[in-house]
Amino acid sequence: MSEEKLNPIEAINEFYRLKDKYESVFYDKYVKPIIKSKKTNKEKRVEFSRLPKHECINCKRNVGTIFNISYDSKEVLRKFMAKCGDLNDPCPLDIQINYSVRERFDKVIDEGLAGVEKIKLDIIKQKNNALFFEKSQNIITVFEKLTANLKKETEQLGYSMEKDILKNDNPERMILLKKSINEFGIGCILPFKQMIHEYMDTNNELIINQAINFYVNEMIPKLKEILNIRYAVNMVEYDADEQKYILIQRQNSLENEEDCFEDDDKVLKFIKGLRKGNKTRKNVEDVFKTNKTRKLKPTLEIVGDEEDELGQQKEENELGEQEDELGQQKEENELGEEKASLPLKFEGNNYDEIISDENISDENISDEIN
Repeated sequence: MSEEKLNPIEAINEFYRLKDKYESVFYDKYVKPIIKSKKTNKEKRVEFSRLPKHECINCKRNVGTIFNISYDSKEVLRKFMAKCGDLNDPCPLDIQINYSVRERFDKVIDEGLAGVEKIKLDIIKQKNNALFFEKSQNIITVFEKLTANLKKETEQLGYSMEKDILKNDNPERMILLKKSINEFGIGCILPFKQMIHEYMDTNNELIINQAINFYVNEMIPKLKEILNIRYAVNMVEYDADEQKYILIQRQNSLENEEDCFEDDDKVLKFIKGLRKGNKTRKNVEDVFKTNKTRKLKPTLEIVGDEEDELGQQKEENELGEQEDELGQQKEENELGEEKASLPLKFEGNNYDEIISDENISDENISDEIN
């Protein structure tokens, strides 16, 4: 069990990746073969009714996984949640993400301007009514309410416009861009041109090598820095239909053109994995496969190779109890002559004794048997 440290964007991408895997694996394994089969609709419905539950994306048990995306209108948030489908004994899977709702700046600004104009028109209407048509005692209260709404709408509009300018048309960024371009022209282009002229005059290979190193180590990093300041989107895409590459450069990205409250973007929990000692369905099946024996035996605690050999010899001796005494004597004498490394077991009246090969001799064996 581990809690991953992800930012909200990474966490949401991982959430959708898990959700897509959860749905696509079940569809490809169970649903798709039924749909593509040539059976009748009735037979397909019967097979659909017999399908097992989805596997949990974390513990792999057939209990399913609950994925939920909800909208909180009070906090203006989208909430992402994922947990194990077993409500009685769930696995540690716990994903909770808060993500602020996004709106485009142009839409917010247009709505704000429309709201301000509407309040101004209402104020003008109230003034005309007070002067020419009807006189009301509540005219002052109405004007105070309208002016308060106008002030509030104007402040919100101003905040959105200022935020849009700082993100997408920041004067400081333009100043930094001009400064970087001037520094690149003076500090990079002029020295590079001078090196090229010297090489053309002298035909000295050391100068052209120096110019190449200067271009790679000094000019290219500066150019990348200028591109990052000028363009928020700078990439190349391949058009397969027209079979050509297209350069895409945009001053502002779609993300920068969205208005949101970034402080509300939080990863509350992102826990995956299993608790120590927990078994998944797959692990349990593997245990049953590897532990199949001819008969049930008590569980033994085995430590080291020597105890394994001792347990094997003990089982062999138990099976050999059904043989007659003459066969046992013959086998023991042969083992004694060959000095086998495995221990021998002799049965007395009320005790079992294991004697090592070093202490075994023909006389001891015959005495022990008698």
